[in-house]
Amino acid sequence: MSLSLGSKSPPFALLIVAALCVACGDKTPAPAHSTSETPKPAAVPLVQKTLIADWCPEHGVPESVCTRCNDELVAGFQAKGDWCKAHSLPETQCVTCHPELKAKFEALAPTPAGESKRGG
Repeated sequence: MSLSLGSKSPPFALLIVAALCVACGDKTPAPAHSTSETPKPAAVPLVQKTLIADWCPEHGVPESVCTRCNDELVAGFQAKGDWCKAHSLPETQCVTCHPELKAKFEALAPTPAGESKRGG
């Protein structure tokens, strides 16, 4: 037994097939953005660097621990055993004996507005 839809069957059949294709299409949500796009850098840093307000620009350490500017701090560093006799500085600030400290203090130093630090 055959089913005959008459002369209108091909367009009718195409309509049904098209409707089924749309109804059964891919249900996965489209991505929010194209993966081929390169993300733009943030205009403002996500985390603001805290600037040390008491920075000693002359000696390159925080002013609050600068023994060259405030000799009253010397006794406290000496009492803790943090003292370089050869250079009259706390060991934790003596870049002559501990050159690795230079990068630490340079990283802590505030930068003038509009300037950025050079990576190195």
